[in-house]
This record gives sequence, structure tokens and C-alpha cells, in this order.
Amino acid sequence: MSCLSRRIAPNLRALAAAGLGVLLAASAVAQEKLVDVNWNDAEIKGFIKDRATTPLASVGADDEAKLSRLKLPVLGFDRPPSVVGNAFAVGERPQLARNIIMDEKQPIWYQLVDRYGDLTITVEADLRVQHQLPASYPVYAPSGQGAAVEAQVSVFDESNEAGMEGAIAEYTLYKFGQVPYRVTIECTKRNKEQCRDIASISKDKDLLRLISARPPQ
Repeated sequence: MSCLSRRIAPNLRALAAAGLGVLLAASAVAQEKLVDVNWNDAEIKGFIKDRATTPLASVGADDEAKLSRLKLPVLGFDRPPSVVGNAFAVGERPQLARNIIMDEKQPIWYQLVDRYGDLTITVEADLRVQHQLPASYPVYAPSGQGAAVEAQVSVFDESNEAGMEGAIAEYTLYKFGQVPYRVTIECTKRNKEQCRDIASISKDKDLLRLISARPPQ
């Protein structure tokens, strides 16, 4: 075998191995078990019926075009929660800046990032997240009906994170089967008391609404 052949052969083997790795990774994703969505949920059906005649004012056409590609119901705040109003003086609340993060090629997760100045609220869900929950696990509903246990709010600040100047509050609720929706509120040093206001944050859960839902055809 020539020197050139000896140099080419390992390269070909490396390329073949890399190609096999990509194929195996793609196969693993294809076979990955996802959280089942209960598209027959009454809240989803009601939302779809209402949207047929009345567009949702809080979601613009560009955002809806993006959200409509997702293969899971999208929860978000359709109006500013009270934690936002409490963080700013009257008349000084910044305008909402919303960013939608998702994978166009694998639309089974999303992050809805709402920024009001130095306060950020993120709502995210991912069908790839696996949770071993009993069938009888209580599901939190905005109306409170049938919700034996509400999602618990956790707060992280300098008391449990050394050197942390601001604060973070978060909670996870399960809807439409066992789809996990995590809400994270990030406060700076200026407004960190709002992230410690568990009572207000708990009430704000009721403002989480469906803002997009496209059942599979």
C-alpha cells in the first residue's frame, strides 16, 4: 500500500464512523419516548373553539406563525402578572419584549422569554422531559378545579446561593396529561423582593393561559 493510500484509509474510516454516529444519534431522537399530550382536554377544546372566531389579542401574527409549528400546547402570560406591576412605579413599567425560542426542525419544546426592563419571566415546556409520576398525580388547572395540590414556588437568593445579588423564583405545573411547564422569574438586585413574594407569584399562576394549541391533524 502506498503512503498516500495509508493516509487516506484512516480518514475514510473516520468519516464512516462519524456518519454512523450521526445516523445513530438521529435514530435515538426518532425513537425517544415523548410525554403524551392530552389533546382532548376541555381547556384545549374551548381555546380552539374561541380562537375560531376571536383571535388572541396578546399574540401577534408573527408570533402565532412561529408557535403554530409546535407539537404541544403553549402556555404563557397573556397579560403582565402582578409581580411585574409590583416591580415598577406607577406609569414606569417597561414595554414587554418577548422572545420565542424553539427548534424549527424538532418543535417539541419551547421557551417563551418575556422581558420587562430588568425583570425576566420565562415559561418553558419540553415533551422530551420524562417524569415518573403516578396516574393519580393532581394536575394544576388555572381555575383551581380538580387541583388538590398547587405547584410549589421555590426561591433562590443569597440565603442559599452565596454571592447572588438578585433572586430567582420558579415553579413547575403539569397540564394536558403530564406535560411539565416551568415558570422562572429572574429579578435583579433592585427588584429581588418581587421574587421573594411567594403569595403574589402563586396568584399569578392563574394568569397563565393557553396562547397557542394546534392538535395533530
